[in-house]
Amino acid sequence: MPESINSRTEVVRDTVVLQLKLIVDGLRDLALMPLCFFAALLGLILHREQPGRYLYRILSYGRISEKWIGLFDDADKDQMEPIKYEGKNFDEMIQKTQTAFESKYIDPEKKDLLLKKLNDALNDINGKMNTKKGPSEQA
Repeated sequence: MPESINSRTEVVRDTVVLQLKLIVDGLRDLALMPLCFFAALLGLILHREQPGRYLYRILSYGRISEKWIGLFDDADKDQMEPIKYEGKNFDEMIQKTQTAFESKYIDPEKKDLLLKKLNDALNDINGKMNTKKGPSEQA
């Protein structure tokens, strides 16, 4: 007799596979935390024109690994009415929180001065790092 949709065997298998995917996803995320931090730092120090080059490359690899892991692929087997979500995503929530925090606690002139000092410091580091390279190595 053929198995029905969402048979017990299928649910057990999908549950075990999900647990394995969660482990792989967690290990990937654990590795991405320091990699992204140091990639951003290295880009800020070494590249004035493209400071995000290393960070965004790692994010591209992360996106590919997310598709490969397919953590929620079996959600397609859900036979109930589709769940609709039209709320804000995490980035929008962070942006709103940042805007509210800055408007209440951050003086715009002090923020601009701090950002200028940060950019000047990074430009100084970029200049020092790039003088150590030969002209053909600078990017």
